[in-house]
Amino acid sequence: MNRREFLRLGALTMSSPLALNTPLVMSAQQLPVLILVELNGGNDSHNTVIDLSQLERYQQLRPQLALKESERVNIDEHFALHHSLAGFKDIWQQGELALVHGLGYPAPNKSHFRSIDIWDTASKSDQYLSQGWLASVLNKVSADPINAMTFGRNANVFAGGDSRHIQLTDLKQYLKKKGGKAHSQTASQNSALSHLLSLDQNNFDSRVSLLQGLSKDVSLKTTFPKTVFGRQLADVAKVIRMDLNIPAFKVALGSFDTHRGQKNKHQQLLKQLADGVMSLREELQKSGHWPNVLLMTYSEFGRRAAQNGSGGTDHGTAASHFIMGGRVKGGHHGQYPSFEHLVDRDVVYTTDFRSLYQSVVRQWWQQNDFLITHNLANLDLIHES
Repeated sequence: MNRREFLRLGALTMSSPLALNTPLVMSAQQLPVLILVELNGGNDSHNTVIDLSQLERYQQLRPQLALKESERVNIDEHFALHHSLAGFKDIWQQGELALVHGLGYPAPNKSHFRSIDIWDTASKSDQYLSQGWLASVLNKVSADPINAMTFGRNANVFAGGDSRHIQLTDLKQYLKKKGGKAHSQTASQNSALSHLLSLDQNNFDSRVSLLQGLSKDVSLKTTFPKTVFGRQLADVAKVIRMDLNIPAFKVALGSFDTHRGQKNKHQQLLKQLADGVMSLREELQKSGHWPNVLLMTYSEFGRRAAQNGSGGTDHGTAASHFIMGGRVKGGHHGQYPSFEHLVDRDVVYTTDFRSLYQSVVRQWWQQNDFLITHNLANLDLIHES
């Protein structure tokens, strides 16, 4: 197989007559949907969620970066959010937003590439796994032609195993790709070619499924932000409203790698996050899908407790993250790390991030046999449907 043929595989659309007759779209009741939002680059959690009980020490560590009272929004008497996330206060008050504090892992790695790999595979810091933490789950949740979609960068959370995921940038452009047709996988005795043909067929089936969904003429009722992140969340909302039984989606926003001049950049990124997520919530509330949606942020690491000499922050360890949805048990989970007990100038994690993963899979999809490892805390995150 030459390089041209290799690149051609996967570029398939609706050229086969099978597309009109293949019964790929299931009409079963809506599956619970998980949306992962990667805050690429390492979000500064300490300037995203502020522990007011540590305000004095926080201001000492960050004399220029610490948020003033006018730059933060109190959500209760103990915690505040960056003012760019002001829209989240209403979601918090309605009990649909949870904050999981101190997420990290033992012996943290501060390399972007290695640490995001640890988060994507739910591995230990000295363990190298080739399979994403959701790869072994999705086939148990959905038997449809697609069980995960990544918009933009990094589909590693779904990689490996038998997951049937696709990665794209833009839904409309993906469906416009030309060439190819569905074909049998039984003829080839070449294992590498058979694998590629399998991917080829999956790509074809995925387009058939998506085009059948688009035939429902889904029209969004909400105006989404004109950013890449906003457009990708609009695509996610559209696919969810197609009722194709796709249980998992992933998008990314970044870069949050704010080593210098952080204040303005961080404010802009958090505003993109808030505007996009609130538009998604509004759209799915209108369509009635919101109770079946769970949105979760994650990032390869947090930032150091203290600011650096360039008006920014360097790679750190533990961080707080958002869980949002119509059935979320809103409130605080875990413990915010202490600024008084730093190790190598970093806060110490208080909640193993794999506890969050394991709790989500077991509670959201009722996959009680899912076990990353023993001795993980159970986070009570979801109201029963």
